Amino acid sequence: MFKKIGMMFLIITMIAVFSISGFAQSKGTIGIAGWGQNNPFFVLLHNSAKKVFEDAGYEVIISDGETKVDKQTNDIDNFIAMGVKAMLLTPVDSFALASAVNRVADAGIPIISGDMTVYNAKLSATVESDNYNAGYIVGKWMVDYYKNMVNTTDAKGPFKIVCGLWSQANSCRDRQEGFEAAIVKGPEGLIEIIKKQEEPDVSIEGGYEIGQNFLTAYEDLDAMFFGCNDNVALGALKAVQEAGRDDVVVTGVDGQVEAVNAINAGTAFKCTGAQHPQVIGHVAALNLLDLLDGKKIPTYIKIACSAIYLPFQPFGIDPAEFVASGNAISRTIDVTFPITEPVK
Repeated sequence: MFKKIGMMFLIITMIAVFSISGFAQSKGTIGIAGWGQNNPFFVLLHNSAKKVFEDAGYEVIISDGETKVDKQTNDIDNFIAMGVKAMLLTPVDSFALASAVNRVADAGIPIISGDMTVYNAKLSATVESDNYNAGYIVGKWMVDYYKNMVNTTDAKGPFKIVCGLWSQANSCRDRQEGFEAAIVKGPEGLIEIIKKQEEPDVSIEGGYEIGQNFLTAYEDLDAMFFGCNDNVALGALKAVQEAGRDDVVVTGVDGQVEAVNAINAGTAFKCTGAQHPQVIGHVAALNLLDLLDGKKIPTYIKIACSAIYLPFQPFGIDPAEFVASGNAISRTIDVTFPITEPVK
């Protein structure tokens, strides 16, 4: 009888000890104010950061900004009211979220922006792809593609290119600038950009719509470039396939799985400037943890990109291994927030 009572007391004590220990391991909550959970790029970025935070003993809440400024602003204010320890933001707009970010800073909460920065905002840091490079490597691939075509077939330039724009995002503007710089560096008269048009949105559906419009307006079109993401390019690919125009080359930026699958299937989708969202999330999270530990961090971090095209090139890198290799960060820039101009 006494042995049973003693054993029960020991079990209860152990449960209490483990419960208290588990409670003590929680260092608080970190909020991830997300761009949206309908884009595989951001899902991967958010989940990568979430793992780093949880491994460090924090609870994590990811909000879905639904690509809307008002929704993401509300999410940020909710995190402030909750008293989160820190915040990772993947902004839906580079300008309209400044006031919300400043409220975070005024509350004494460290905040890092991932994927792109927010202007006129008191951020702790920004971690983003080297977006200029992401566009440049696609432009360079396109120059090489058409140079090879000229050298091996009867085709002649100028090859006519159209571009879909999403100018409200500085990351997309940087990619377009990089793409155009690579085209200019190619042989004179090889490629001509005949139209640049704002996209209706950055979804597959939006890409399908603008893809149809381009195909209707330009019967002699040779290629399309969509610097904002692969979703738009995938939508344009659908329009190309339905029109039976597989001769029209489609290119994008992100390196998401669906785009790589389309490239490897031999479709008109030929190249994507692969970002590594899992690395952006991983590096942003590590730096946010350093801030919470009172350490000084770089204020602007650029993550390396790479081109994916046939023959297949691996894209599913492990973020921790990539960071450990020393190749993940292409460069860091010391800035003082708030900033008003793009960081090149």
